[in-house]
Amino acid sequence: MEYGQILRRAWQITWRYKFLWPFGIAIALCRGQGGGGGGNFNLGDTLSQRGEGNGEIPISPELLRQIEEFINSPAFWGLIVGFVVLVLVVIVIATAVAAFARGALVRSVNRIENGEELSFRQAWQEGKASFRPLFGLELILSLPILILGLAIVGVILVIFYNFWQSGLLRGAEPSGEWTQQLLALLPAALVVFCCLVCVSLLLQLVIAIFTLFGSRAIALEGYGVIASFGRAWRIFTQNLGPTILLALILFGISLVLAILIGIPTAILVGILVFVLLGAGLSNFWPLLLPIGIGITLIIVAISAVAGGVFLVFAESVWTLAYRQMAGLAASPSQEAGPPAGAPELSSP
Repeated sequence: MEYGQILRRAWQITWRYKFLWPFGIAIALCRGQGGGGGGNFNLGDTLSQRGEGNGEIPISPELLRQIEEFINSPAFWGLIVGFVVLVLVVIVIATAVAAFARGALVRSVNRIENGEELSFRQAWQEGKASFRPLFGLELILSLPILILGLAIVGVILVIFYNFWQSGLLRGAEPSGEWTQQLLALLPAALVVFCCLVCVSLLLQLVIAIFTLFGSRAIALEGYGVIASFGRAWRIFTQNLGPTILLALILFGISLVLAILIGIPTAILVGILVFVLLGAGLSNFWPLLLPIGIGITLIIVAISAVAGGVFLVFAESVWTLAYRQMAGLAASPSQEAGPPAGAPELSSP
C-alpha cells in the first residue's frame, strides 16, 4: 500500500473540495474526534461546601429538607427517566446526522477519485443515497456504548444516593445503617465501575473498526447492514498491518494538530476563566457575561472547524485505503496534481 500517496491525495481532496468540510464538522460535533462515536457521561455534584471556621454547611436546613424530600420523591426518578429519554433522543439525532455526513463524505471521495467533479449539492445527494443502511449500522454500533454508559450512570447514581442517605453529603451525623450499607456497597460499585470503563474502551475499538470498514462496505459496495459486518471483518483481518499503520499515522497527525490548536485554545480558556471570575466578583457581570459567551463560542468554533477538516482528511484516507484493500482501485489517482495553494505533505 502506498501510504505517502494516499496521504497526499487525501490532503489534495480535503483542500480542494472545501464544500466537504461541513460534513466533517457535522461528524465532529455529533460523534467526536476520531470518527469512533461513543458518548461520555460525566456527573459532577457539588451540593455542599464547608463553611469557614465552624464547619457547617452554608445551606439553610429548610432547603436541605426540600432537597431530601425531592430526592426521596417519585419526581426525582421521573427527572432521571426524563433525562435518559432526552439523552436517547439526542443520540438518535446525532447518529442520523453523522450517518448522513459520513455517507456524503465516503461516496463523494469515491466519485472524485473516479475522476468526477462534484458540487456541494451532489455531495448532499450522495449522503441521501446510503443514509438508511448507514444510519442502521451506526445505530446498532451505538447501542453497546449507550447501554454501558447508562450502566455507568446507574452505578454513579446508586453511589450518590447512598452517600446522600448516609448523611455525608448533607453534613449530618452519618446514619449507622446507611454507613454500613455504603461501606459494603462502595468497593463493589467501584470494581463494577472500573470494569465497565475497561469494557467500554474495548468496545469503542471494535466499534471503530466496524464503523470504518462497515460504512464503506455499505457506501461503496452496496452491502446491507448485517452483511457489512462480515465484509468489514474480512477486510480488517486481511489488512491488519496496513490498518494499524494507517491508524498510527493518523493518530500522530491528530496529536500534532491537537497541540497546534490546543495552544490558542488554552489561551482563550484562560481568558474565559478570568472573565467569568471577574463577572462573578464584580458588578460588571452584565458586560462581562456576553464577552464570556462570545469567547466560548469562539473556542467551540475553532475546535469544530479544526476537527471537521481533520475528519474530512481522515475519512478520505480511509476511503482511499479501502478502495485498495477491497480491490476497487489499483491505487489512488496519481494523475491529479495538488490544487493551487494546497501545501504538500511529504511521504513518511
